[in-house]
Amino acid sequence: MDREGEAGLYYSTSERTLWRGSLPMGDVTALTFSPRADAVIVAGKGKLAPIAIDNPHPEISVRALFGKVWYEGYQGPEYIWQSSSGTDDFEPKLSLTPLLLGTLKGTLYSLVLAIPLGVFGAMYASQFMHPNLRNYVKPTVEVMAALPSVVLGFLAGLWLAPRVEQYFPSLLLMFVAMPLAVLAAGAIWRLLPAEWRNRLPDGIEIVPYGVAIAIAMGLCVALSPVFESTLFGGSFPLWMNDLTGVPYDQRNAIVVGLAMGFAVIPIIFSVAEDAFSNVPRTLISGSLALGATRWQTVTQIVLPTASPGIFSAIMIGFGRAVGETMIVLMATGNTPVMSWYPFNGFRTLSANIAVEIPEAPHGGTLYRTLFLAALLLFALTFIINTAAEIVRQRLRNKFANL
Repeated sequence: MDREGEAGLYYSTSERTLWRGSLPMGDVTALTFSPRADAVIVAGKGKLAPIAIDNPHPEISVRALFGKVWYEGYQGPEYIWQSSSGTDDFEPKLSLTPLLLGTLKGTLYSLVLAIPLGVFGAMYASQFMHPNLRNYVKPTVEVMAALPSVVLGFLAGLWLAPRVEQYFPSLLLMFVAMPLAVLAAGAIWRLLPAEWRNRLPDGIEIVPYGVAIAIAMGLCVALSPVFESTLFGGSFPLWMNDLTGVPYDQRNAIVVGLAMGFAVIPIIFSVAEDAFSNVPRTLISGSLALGATRWQTVTQIVLPTASPGIFSAIMIGFGRAVGETMIVLMATGNTPVMSWYPFNGFRTLSANIAVEIPEAPHGGTLYRTLFLAALLLFALTFIINTAAEIVRQRLRNKFANL
């Protein structure tokens, strides 16, 4: 209240002026808020006057939801989600920005694994694999999509996360060893006499590749302690903590990427394989008849023609990853942090809704904020799917005359 008798109601956290005007009496000597902050008691001239305050959600604003706010006890403005606390002296912090970043982070790490394996696996199955073997491989991969995500999340959180922490150096070795093992198996297969290969059943060439990959994985796991001791001082988590200053969380983005990638790969594989298989055989036969190799035909004819379907497969996988709930709920620490660091946790919009909605008072600020989070999740997938459909249609028109 100023010297002229004008009063104002301000909310310092969101830096908003909620109301400004004159009080019902002059010469005000004191005023106080009610315990529920829904009224002000004004004292003056020997009288008391209550003033009702109808503002049930003062802590919510666009800036509080999506911008940095300097909360009491913090060193500076930050993006913070903290809906509850163990004390009554608590100010809700409902920034949705950490949840949006966590959603994109989990999606990115899962698609980094799922897109290459799904697309290139579909290309190999459609264009290079023997039809008899493909009849077994494709249904098997598609059945993987029926595995409940709660099972994947349970295995990722309780079984996979400790083993990734223990054997993460072996994962680094696998990125180098497995491609070399595949190349070595292919070279050995090509060195076999043609008459020997012709006597073997169709599709048997997958066996040496599988054996080579299994041997490479076994060697990487066996050499993991030596590799960790040599390059990381005996403990990769401690080495990363010393290097970056950020603690290593057992349930982190790498674990989620592996688990959620396993859930997204079958979707991308199935749709992309159909796109590759639906390329007209006349295009492939014409390219081969003109002297192009099988690889040249696939990369320069089949791949561009199937690109609309491949793009659709990737976008469907993206939508699956964005909306995933149980895997990210069980395989991350559910910590709403603003970081792209791969070795700490995060919290997504969908997981946050699942965690918070049972405890949110009906009609309260948190309850409404969670509905806004659900609306943002819907809008995100709707916008991306709409843009993907536009791009897919343009690609289809571009390659329609092939």
